[in-house]
Amino acid sequence: MARASIPTKLALDEFAMIIGLSPLSFNGFSSTLFPNNVCGDVFFQWDYQHSDRIGRETIAQAINQAEMDIEAEAGFYLMPSWTVAERLNYPRPGIPGVFGLDGRNTRGLFKSVESRKGHIISGGIREKTLLERASAITRTDVDGDGYSETATVTTAVTFTDINEVRIYYTGEGGDDAYEIRPVTVTISGGFATIKFKSWQVPVLGKLEQMDAPVLDADDVANYETTVDVYRVRNDPSTQLQFMWENSDSNCCGSCTACQFGTQAGCFHLRDQRRGVMVPAPGTWNSNTLSFDGAEFSVCRDPDQVRLWYYSGYQDGTVKRPYAEMSNYWKFAVAVFAVSKFERAVCGCSNINQFVEKSRRDAAYESMNEGGFKVTAELMGNKLGTSMGAIYAYRQIHRNGIRIIK
Repeated sequence: MARASIPTKLALDEFAMIIGLSPLSFNGFSSTLFPNNVCGDVFFQWDYQHSDRIGRETIAQAINQAEMDIEAEAGFYLMPSWTVAERLNYPRPGIPGVFGLDGRNTRGLFKSVESRKGHIISGGIREKTLLERASAITRTDVDGDGYSETATVTTAVTFTDINEVRIYYTGEGGDDAYEIRPVTVTISGGFATIKFKSWQVPVLGKLEQMDAPVLDADDVANYETTVDVYRVRNDPSTQLQFMWENSDSNCCGSCTACQFGTQAGCFHLRDQRRGVMVPAPGTWNSNTLSFDGAEFSVCRDPDQVRLWYYSGYQDGTVKRPYAEMSNYWKFAVAVFAVSKFERAVCGCSNINQFVEKSRRDAAYESMNEGGFKVTAELMGNKLGTSMGAIYAYRQIHRNGIRIIK
């Protein structure tokens, strides 16, 4: 697949399709079977491997930055992702010098905290389990054009959620930088069938060569023959940790100097979209797969909470809403990402027109090119004044999208 050392939520192959790049060319391939649908530019991993075009690593960097900028403004991840050890202050009384004793609000319920990200799905941490190492790839020519473009992998599974199936380059330990995306997954009769495109698995060793070759798409030796199959899911057993600053008067026992006292807990949601959660002390029960209730181990309210949770925008119209980005955000990320490019992508006129339109600065005016009539709100937006930035900003601020934090 088109991969990079910087993982992105928008798969690089999807980015290429959005802006109109040939998937073969983008993955470093050239084929005599398709002489009319490419402009002659083959992409490489790094900029230095070819002097007049941008590399996949630079593209990934721009996509990653675009995603981070959009997420910061929107208040949530663009697709379900995990937050690790986020620290928040626990609610305190408004009167200075006063502290709570039992973690309860005026209604007698546990107090709430608001996470930094919205669209909370569950508390928990990411769990990745190897299902099959070096699962064989079968290539077939579905459309009869002479090129075996469809790659298929089948592996035995004991679950039914297609969101949990992921595939990676063999021997890379399930590193996210080597995940093969996008894929389609079906599960039936205890087997998962994963389909993707052959051009997504060029031989890995040839991509990093100093003088990287153009890969012959008609040579089977230029394709990987196996992948590693993993199960990736949320493990809810780790969700929350209460933290107390140690003090002699409220310790209820011995204290360790210069360290927080801690206790495990869990949370339920008071407002899923805004990320308002209700922490409570508890202990994970591996038999019931749930938390057993508990009391605070310290005789007062905690000072902070540390959170582990699974959250992000989910689109029910896509086949795997927990494993892929909504189409609503894919185009916004792609347009915003290309606006960050410092130079042309390639020699293809259709691609360069797309890029140049997105890079155009709405704040710039000239006698020859004219200018744009843009509202003061858009000109002052935090993403920038390029046309790509303005498009992304407007997508974020459509009614009901952005979460104000």
